[in-house]
Amino acid sequence: MNDILDGIASVDRVVPSSPFRYRSRMDMVTAFGKCGLRKAGSYRRVVDVSECYIMREKSEGIYRTIRPLLAGIEDYDYLRHQGYLRYVVFREAAFTGEVMVCFVTGRRENRLSDIIEALPVADSVALLYQPGAADLSFGEVYECIGKGYIEESLDGIRYRITPNAFFQSNAAVALQIYRRIRDLAAGHVLDLCAGAGGISLFIAGRVDHVIGIEVNPESVQAAEENRILNRISNAEFICADALSALKDARGIDTVVMDPPRSGMGRERIQAIDRLGAERIIYMSCNPATFRQDADGLTRYRLEGVEAYDMFPQTPHVELLGQFIRI
Repeated sequence: MNDILDGIASVDRVVPSSPFRYRSRMDMVTAFGKCGLRKAGSYRRVVDVSECYIMREKSEGIYRTIRPLLAGIEDYDYLRHQGYLRYVVFREAAFTGEVMVCFVTGRRENRLSDIIEALPVADSVALLYQPGAADLSFGEVYECIGKGYIEESLDGIRYRITPNAFFQSNAAVALQIYRRIRDLAAGHVLDLCAGAGGISLFIAGRVDHVIGIEVNPESVQAAEENRILNRISNAEFICADALSALKDARGIDTVVMDPPRSGMGRERIQAIDRLGAERIIYMSCNPATFRQDADGLTRYRLEGVEAYDMFPQTPHVELLGQFIRI
């Protein structure tokens, strides 16, 4: 990792994670007569998983209960692009213990009544329709049993997580990152790739105002509901691409961004560079694209980088960098 950052910074500190029971989300694929995880590097092979110690405990208990029953359900053929059950997705809030189970299906029909009835503990169950050829574990919610969401709580900020809304998979480590961002952010904040408002709402109590930009409409709706739930008045959320939002942005003191693995990209980074905020706080799950984007911030100095072991027992690491305007 320091090799990738060579010439611009070195990692100041590494924050560890518990290696087990850390994942708040686990997507189990059902294909080729098996239920589990895809074999690394192979689209055509699935490794049967009977138990999983990185899942949170309640979720794994549910999985072990219903797994034998899944054998009676038609799975999905990803080569012919036909079949019924594509994924079973488990989401469990680390600090409240609430659990959601999502069944992603290739047809908009419920063949899972017996399995749903057998679920030992679940606060919400959702059926999601995904007809596309791509290997996706989300889709249109066409049936919901229970609340339709689960709730997580980070330092007293409550988050409602809906079936398709993004939320960090390792909530314990995310909490440490959010606390650090809260310490660094100030003034008027623009939060790019805001998801369901995770960072925006967490830092709102320490800044003047925060605008969250997110392209996914369901996540924006969840963020607004979370804002109302927490009675936060100095945050707002806009459904837009980051580039279009940056063109209209004015009077921003801090830019916070948490992009996907592909990074922000050249055009967005150039627009951020021109915006001229006092500081940029960059949360990244990909050191390579972090480096590319950092090279594009020509008006900024990288003040420091911290690494967080968001996905222990894997080579992946979460970086947090602070850039100060020169």
